[in-house]
Amino acid sequence: MAVEQVDVAFVLVTDVAGERVLLVRNRDTWSLPGGRREDGETLAEAAVRETKEETTVVVEAGAVVHVSERLGRAVHDVFVVFRATVQSGEPAAPLADDDVSEVAWVPIEEASALMPWYPDGVQALLASPGAGYSVAHEQ
Repeated sequence: MAVEQVDVAFVLVTDVAGERVLLVRNRDTWSLPGGRREDGETLAEAAVRETKEETTVVVEAGAVVHVSERLGRAVHDVFVVFRATVQSGEPAAPLADDDVSEVAWVPIEEASALMPWYPDGVQALLASPGAGYSVAHEQ
């Protein structure tokens, strides 16, 4: 049986003071804004699109600050977190997105507690110099 690969892209965005990060509440958990990459879309494009859909905020994706995987019997999830900057908009839960019930600027320490899957916390993601990211399009 073949294992399906699912690529998921998130953004790490701080407020102007750098004291809070933007989070979304999905049913019963909090996470960074983001979601599944669609066919024909780059990871960065997915992160930007999903952030706008979930928060109404337009961001620009920058360096990759975290990559993780979850291996299951039927699905192999690859999670990529991009550092991002707000280009426009004010965070708000969209009316058309049933998955997102709340959008909030959350203090960094609290965000780390809400998202324990980042081993060294959100602080480590923010401190990361990031890795390069590029896309090559075949002709």
